[in-house]
Amino acid sequence: MRMSKATPGDKVGAVVPLHDELKIGTLRGVLKLAKIDPDDFARYL
Repeated sequence: MRMSKATPGDKVGAVVPLHDELKIGTLRGVLKLAKIDPDDFARYL
């Protein structure tokens, strides 16, 4: 699945696999592409 978000002055995107579970390295890669801090992401779990 292609996902994108608009940030001030920029637009970032990532391709996220539609699996029941993601390997930790895949998740980290998606977060890096989306410019999301892993600690911020973990707060919403």
